[in-house]
Amino acid sequence: MFACTLWIALIVYSLSVVGAVLAPRQTAGEVPVANSVSPSTSLGRHSLLGFALTLHHTDQFHLYTQAIDEMAALGFNCLQLVTPAFQTDGASDRVFIETGPGRGPTRAQLVALLRHARQRGMTTALMPQVLLTHPRGNEWRGKINPEHWDPWWRSYEQMIDYFLGVANETGVDIFCVGSELLSTERQNQRWAQLIARVRSRFPGALTYSTNWDHFHVPTIWRDLDMIGISGYWDLTEDAQHDPPTPGDLAHRWERIRDRLLAFAQTFHKPMLFTEVGYPSLPWALQDPWNYINSDDTPTDHAVQAEGYRAFLSAWGDLLTTQHSRSTFAGVFFYAWDPYHRGGDRDTGYGVRGKPALNVIKQWLERN
Repeated sequence: MFACTLWIALIVYSLSVVGAVLAPRQTAGEVPVANSVSPSTSLGRHSLLGFALTLHHTDQFHLYTQAIDEMAALGFNCLQLVTPAFQTDGASDRVFIETGPGRGPTRAQLVALLRHARQRGMTTALMPQVLLTHPRGNEWRGKINPEHWDPWWRSYEQMIDYFLGVANETGVDIFCVGSELLSTERQNQRWAQLIARVRSRFPGALTYSTNWDHFHVPTIWRDLDMIGISGYWDLTEDAQHDPPTPGDLAHRWERIRDRLLAFAQTFHKPMLFTEVGYPSLPWALQDPWNYINSDDTPTDHAVQAEGYRAFLSAWGDLLTTQHSRSTFAGVFFYAWDPYHRGGDRDTGYGVRGKPALNVIKQWLERN
């Protein structure tokens, strides 16, 4: 079984830690070096296997520390905190941070959760994620397009500085410089400058999270330590049976696996799944990114379990092979839900109280 103390070998740079903190809606300031904690440099035998924990609704904060305890007790060796920043709509040129009910965690809450995971022997990752508070039509962060990019990039940089200060203070192992900002991914010089800035302030490993259908677009992978991808592919594509059999689903993941590993090899960097998950909805194997449903949509936990079973069938050997770390860093499943435990109305990505968790637990017990 995966031990909580088995951590990924991370690239650690001998740079001074000079973090910069941006308080919400305030100016940036320096992170005291005395409060900084170095990331773990312990070598593990296995790749990362863990969950993302989204911090969009931290009203009942004790449920989040409890969730970390649950994950660690099951044997997951890593945790990714997905924490929000905001902008009004796709045309806005200002990224900002807000805390409180329905917004994001306070700085103290972030620090507490990251330290708690570290105390439980888990590798930690921090991924800021831009959300639109008043999107127009089908806008989302992948379609951000302000009239003037300069102020947007300045505010984005300040937002990154804020979370980077938290990462340095708590010894975060992996920092994600962006998530699914598809409309920015051809702005190579902007990203190169931002990554260089973060690199000079952060001693851990850096990645960026791009979409499953967009991973070939960014050219910034050479500047990062891992190629981060959110993996929401259609698993029913090219299926030989209707409905697809477990063999069809596993074979689809195997084809995706071979293509991704070949792509990563061109940059000589390991790939990391920043997100892989399936909602408990009938279409989860075809459109796993789509969690929107109506009140009369039936809950389908069995489909979610099939998605996890297919993933572990295709990627399981790489997760447990010591020498695979140079090509496959691991996976953060999306997502651990602190609030729900299955049932007829739980259509979300969480796995607690659902057959999908049994699939993962049985795999852990065998490995």
